[in-house]
Amino acid sequence: MAKADKDKSGVKKARKMWRVTAVLVVFVAIFLGFSIAFNLAGIGVKTNNFLAAFPITRSFFRPVGDIKTPQQLEKEEHEKAVKLLQEERSNLDQLANNLASWELQLKAKEEELMEKELAIEELQQRLDTRLQNVQDLVSYYEKMDAEQAVNIMDNISDNQLLIVVLKNMKEQKCAEILAAMDPRKAARLIETMSAQ
Repeated sequence: MAKADKDKSGVKKARKMWRVTAVLVVFVAIFLGFSIAFNLAGIGVKTNNFLAAFPITRSFFRPVGDIKTPQQLEKEEHEKAVKLLQEERSNLDQLANNLASWELQLKAKEEELMEKELAIEELQQRLDTRLQNVQDLVSYYEKMDAEQAVNIMDNISDNQLLIVVLKNMKEQKCAEILAAMDPRKAARLIETMSAQ
């Protein structure tokens, strides 16, 4: 009987241990369920991530990020805004540098154009002077007798000048002067005039 009492008390103790263990497991499961569901003191996220790491419970739990406080969210938004402003400032600085470079290039081009404009004006003045000189020569030769004009033209070595003068004369006077010239010289001048 002592043995039977001892066996009964051992069975009772074993049942009691199983009950205590079951209650503890249920209590832990309920606590974990509440902490996950309501994220009590931030334990829910940690517990969920902890359980998601095990192969057996991985299919029930997915890892989640920490839930952030309003201050943390505000701080992150502020950091994003600061970063965005820094990027915008960097872009603006780069555009300012590009603009400064373009401005220097533009000033260089303006100076180059002004130099070319001055050179063109100088050439124009020279051409105007030369044109005036040619017009004066044409006027002089047109007032002369053809024979006198030929005598003077025979002493001019620059055939190009003679051609310019003859081309700017009235046709009748030019024909008279060419007729009075040495035929070979007149032929060369007419040939050069027709090629131009």
